[in-house]
Amino acid sequence: MLEQAERLVPGVGVSCLVRARYFDDVVKASITDGLEQLVVLGAGYDSRAYRIEGLEHVSIFEVDGPATQKLKTDKVREIFGVLPSHVTYVPADFAVDDLGQKLAESGYVTSRKTLFLLEGLVYYLPSIVVDKMLAFIAYNSGRGSAMIFDYIPTSVVDGTCRQEAGRNWQKGVTDAGEPFLFGIDEVTLEAFLSERGFILRQKMTSEDYQTAYLRGKNKGRSVNSLLSFAYAAIR
Repeated sequence: MLEQAERLVPGVGVSCLVRARYFDDVVKASITDGLEQLVVLGAGYDSRAYRIEGLEHVSIFEVDGPATQKLKTDKVREIFGVLPSHVTYVPADFAVDDLGQKLAESGYVTSRKTLFLLEGLVYYLPSIVVDKMLAFIAYNSGRGSAMIFDYIPTSVVDGTCRQEAGRNWQKGVTDAGEPFLFGIDEVTLEAFLSERGFILRQKMTSEDYQTAYLRGKNKGRSVNSLLSFAYAAIR
């Protein structure tokens, strides 16, 4: 799968590896800064709750579709023998369920300092669902809360991308049954976030994260210029 993806979208594999590292770094810095809750939206097989030191003292909520979450919890039980006490699994369909209600029923506390992690998620959601999700985050989390997410340009979503890789990428995910539905352009990112109650702390374009992370023997490795990351605080 990786080989096929690289042929269609050169550099996408390395970009996803760097994304995981960058998100890890934000999580670790947040722990040092007094993080109380971590909400992983579209958690999939995210392993941070089980491998990052310090998160065992943080209340973690992993939110995902029921079928995927069942596979995840079965695997976690197989590995550890029991589900970790600091992780709460929240089954939810973002297009149908009320995120706030689902989290509240699971013990989420709106007054606590929280980091929301949206990795490989927002571009698969309709814009109306993204807006509802961001509205919940902005108005239902404690002082000092923040979110981190990755995004693609709108041109990849609407098929007008000048790069062949962008057109290939959209076709590939569409053929797989999960088309891209939402994009953000670099020039509008800060305004987009501000309108929704956030302050942009850091934007990482492909050039930024290539410089920051691909050093030494990894220097010069190809990345996907269409994938960017953003770290935003709640205003």
